[in-house]
Amino acid sequence: MSISKRNQSWQVSVSYRGRRIRRDFPSLDEATVFEAEANAALLAGREIKDPNWTKSSGVPCTFGGMADHIWKMEWCNQKARDHTFNRMLAVVEHFGDRTPLEDITSYDLEQYVLSLRSIGNSPATINRKLAITTKVFNYAHRHGLIKTKPTVSKQREPEGRVEYYSAEGESKMLSVLTRFPNIQDLFEVLIDTGMRRGEALTLEWRDVDFDKNQITLSDPDKIKTALPRSIPMTSRVCSILTRRYKQIQGDFQELEFPQRPFPYTDSYVDGVTRSCRKDGSECEAVFHTCRHTFISRLIQKGVPLVTVKTLAGHRSIQTTMRYAHLAPSNFTDAISVLE
Repeated sequence: MSISKRNQSWQVSVSYRGRRIRRDFPSLDEATVFEAEANAALLAGREIKDPNWTKSSGVPCTFGGMADHIWKMEWCNQKARDHTFNRMLAVVEHFGDRTPLEDITSYDLEQYVLSLRSIGNSPATINRKLAITTKVFNYAHRHGLIKTKPTVSKQREPEGRVEYYSAEGESKMLSVLTRFPNIQDLFEVLIDTGMRRGEALTLEWRDVDFDKNQITLSDPDKIKTALPRSIPMTSRVCSILTRRYKQIQGDFQELEFPQRPFPYTDSYVDGVTRSCRKDGSECEAVFHTCRHTFISRLIQKGVPLVTVKTLAGHRSIQTTMRYAHLAPSNFTDAISVLE
């Protein structure tokens, strides 16, 4: 509950039954009296009746209500919506589904960070959960439910080591995936195109141009950074997709033709990964490592960083710069000009 000055009047704002309710008064004394009466009614569990009471237009003012609203507005359309949904549930459970947004402070967020650390959450995991709270309070501030947004410092994340497959490592993985020829094809396509796994699984045949020998990613709903890009196909990629296209044509002559070259779910691909891991194969990050491999090989071959950035679909050159150390000869050539 709060009182604020608005132009020539004083506004009382109260959270009542999951909604933000406001009323304006001509003087501070009247606003103060009404705030006290309303507060007493709420504490006693009585309904507040007033003919001049103004309710907001259905905007949820509880943490859980606003999180649900954002889920419908944004998060449900994300490619990683399942992960986002699980994080959202965990955050809502901590702060409380019916907790008024105005009751949550920066100190509460700091205590949340400490609790996450105590259970072993990594800085990256903590930051993903804090991103949920940030979005909730951004929406709340936009709709005038809170005057200031509670904040907490973002956790510093380690850079991490860029892992990629050597030629020997790639051959080993292809051998491991022999039992899963469809996923073996996916692995090779990822190695030679640098597509993210989600981009490859949502790729459609209309995105593959055999005449121009390129793959075009243009649908923002299927691209992580929403940056459209075209990727020339290597002979290996062209051969794999041509074979799969002809095979599907033969298998589905009288049935509805599948729109995707790799019509598999994330859970199926994860299952293959787990199966390989049980066999003692090192494939913890098998599919995203393919993307690292694509970028690393381009850098090692001397392809300019700006070109690599475009092919990889990086929004920022800083992301591409993570791989710059893989081209030590470039630095040697640069220093040689001082000789």
